[in-house]
Amino acid sequence: MSEERKAAGKDVSGMLGLYGRGVRTALRDNATAYGFSISITAAYGLVTSTQGTAAAGETVMFALGSATAFLVVGLVFLTLFRHARLSEGEQELTLGGVIDVLSVAVAVSAAYGLSLVPGFAAWPLTGLGTVSAYLLAGGMDVVLARLTARHTSMGKPE
Repeated sequence: MSEERKAAGKDVSGMLGLYGRGVRTALRDNATAYGFSISITAAYGLVTSTQGTAAAGETVMFALGSATAFLVVGLVFLTLFRHARLSEGEQELTLGGVIDVLSVAVAVSAAYGLSLVPGFAAWPLTGLGTVSAYLLAGGMDVVLARLTARHTSMGKPE
């Protein structure tokens, strides 16, 4: 086999290995969020099928109820395990999950307002505005979590 063919084969197998590692990383990094997305989408579908088509207010309350669950569960576990040792980064991640309720509230508010735009434009604008609002508010969540982690005794840094 020529050197060129060996090198080409090595490049292909190297690329396949890289691709395989990439897929494993994507699976690992997204599995929990994907499972959550499936669960919450199914829950919305189930409540809609038993209660009828949701009005805007009911959809907003569903979203806020869902976000509140993160807040409540997070606060309970922060309280119960406040003496567990956490690095500052772990504190930020934990607090960020709790504070994320703010991002959801901002995003749902944007979604509601943009869903009222008349006609076809409501569809792309609602998607664009909701994601943008969530990401921009999420940046503030990170800042708040970092500041809180630095000024709290929760899970005293190692």
